[in-house]
Amino acid sequence: MYFSNNVKQMLKNGETVLGASMFSVEPNIASQVYDCKPDWIWIDLEHTPWSFETIMPITILAHKKNVCPVIRVGWNDPALIKKAFDIGAGGVMIPQINSAEEAEAAVKYSRYSPLGERGVGPWFATQLGLKSDEIVKNSNNETLLILQMESQKAFNNLDEILEVDGYDVILVGPGDLSVSLGISLNDIHHPKIEAIMKEVSEKALKKGKFVGTTFNNYKYCEKWIKENYKFMNVSNGLELGLNKLKSVFQDLRSL
Repeated sequence: MYFSNNVKQMLKNGETVLGASMFSVEPNIASQVYDCKPDWIWIDLEHTPWSFETIMPITILAHKKNVCPVIRVGWNDPALIKKAFDIGAGGVMIPQINSAEEAEAAVKYSRYSPLGERGVGPWFATQLGLKSDEIVKNSNNETLLILQMESQKAFNNLDEILEVDGYDVILVGPGDLSVSLGISLNDIHHPKIEAIMKEVSEKALKKGKFVGTTFNNYKYCEKWIKENYKFMNVSNGLELGLNKLKSVFQDLRSL
């Protein structure tokens, strides 16, 4: 029997799903991250040196820990998207989607026929005791497709992108968006960015799309959850832990 995607169902139920960025591909560390009970985990292949072969074990482990592994691929490329799903991604995130045509291509690469043209090869099936034919039959309904909106161009084309069927989440990347707008990367809470994020949320909800974003400070996450951002990434365990360690040193030295 094919596993169901709890995160996709939670979104449909109107719940907020919380994720964290994976900071290590060492299985023992990954297991401890999963034990913190994220709804989903962000495994990044866009900006890290990791390979599909390297991350497959922690992708499989995520399923065993009831965590949805979301793999961000390096580009809107069918070879990359197909491999991410075939090693067990519960969701695939695609960066730099700037037009409806690019969104349509992402759907085509990510969905099995008749919704798309993705090739068949679910390598992860045997490691979870699943049947390949069940995975193929249910994949279009059970896997997440997340498209990142990270530029002024993407925002200009937002209405057309939202008309595309077949993806689940549009995720605003405040860092890349700030650079695209000529705003310092240290000023991702600039009023221009916040105005865009609010408009994205309002328009996406009307079109039945979920919206997401990512911040290191959970206080900002609280703010945007109230703005109907339902797919939220909250920093990563290493950064949060190091910040706590720094504060402990500072507090003790102040004595």
